[in-house]
Amino acid sequence: MRQPILSVHGAALPVAPEANHLVLVNAPREEASPAEEAFTEAREWLDSLHSRMVQGPDDTLHAGMTALHGGLIKRRRQWSPEVWKRFCQELARKHPMRPFLHQCPFTRHAFERPRGYAGDAALIDYLYMDHAADELHAGREIYRYMHGQPSARSVRERRELLARMMDETAGRRPDGRVLSVACGHLREAESSRAVAERRLQELIAFDQDPVSLAEISRLHPGGIVRPVCGSVRSLLAGKAAFKDLDFAYSAGLYDYLSDSVAARLTALLFQMLRPGGRLLVANFAVHPPETGYMEAFMDWWLTYRDEDGMRDLLAETPLEQVDNVRLFRDSQDNVIYLEVTRR
Repeated sequence: MRQPILSVHGAALPVAPEANHLVLVNAPREEASPAEEAFTEAREWLDSLHSRMVQGPDDTLHAGMTALHGGLIKRRRQWSPEVWKRFCQELARKHPMRPFLHQCPFTRHAFERPRGYAGDAALIDYLYMDHAADELHAGREIYRYMHGQPSARSVRERRELLARMMDETAGRRPDGRVLSVACGHLREAESSRAVAERRLQELIAFDQDPVSLAEISRLHPGGIVRPVCGSVRSLLAGKAAFKDLDFAYSAGLYDYLSDSVAARLTALLFQMLRPGGRLLVANFAVHPPETGYMEAFMDWWLTYRDEDGMRDLLAETPLEQVDNVRLFRDSQDNVIYLEVTRR
């Protein structure tokens, strides 16, 4: 007769009645995948952070935003792109932290995309201007925090750089012609003395958004600014073309373009320059501090490039026609600029 089998506690366990019919007493538990373990830890972290921030005074909110930004970018860098994307879509988007953060008009606007696409001109205006006084406590303090972040300072610095380069263009050529591609609300023109004094022949404001162009027309009636409605696709297809430009630039468009499209567009814009003309392209560098927050809670995804990636934008540009190439970063180390001068 088969003897009973003792458990670790000394109690007898049932014996299988037949040799070929075993009773599985304790089925082995499935191990949690590394991704699931990471998600459990991340959920607990968000829970704890949210509970502290939701009732906190200003200093607690600011400390919480700092911890949130740091924790998100750390996880983004540690995890695979697939795991990070899942976290954004399945955890962050459904967590109570999201509606809490969306009291901030800047964060909410990006997520809701009222104009149908990310990074619209109204969103960038939240970085140019300070609307904190219009908001209630939590929304006001979250917005103030975002308005003061390095990427926001980079956007404002970019606007001033473009205004200076417009003025420099007018200084070199009184009949200077300038093109802004994906111009948004063209806020840099409001800081340009050359535009105010009409010392440029023409400033072409090119954008696919008619709402943005209507705002430009309102701000610059009957002057040197010429709004033109069109898309990158229309430029690449030759349906929209410009020539004899002294300065052409794109401030935020390249953050959304693939490498192949970006290289084709760079070559096309370069060919629109007259000899001595300059092309300036801006792109956010790899993983600025706000990247994790932007993707997880704003659903705002950019294409980031380093210096090598910016050089690759010249892959289709005839280098024998290039007089000078310059790469430089802004003071925040967030935005990389590629400046190309035509021979």
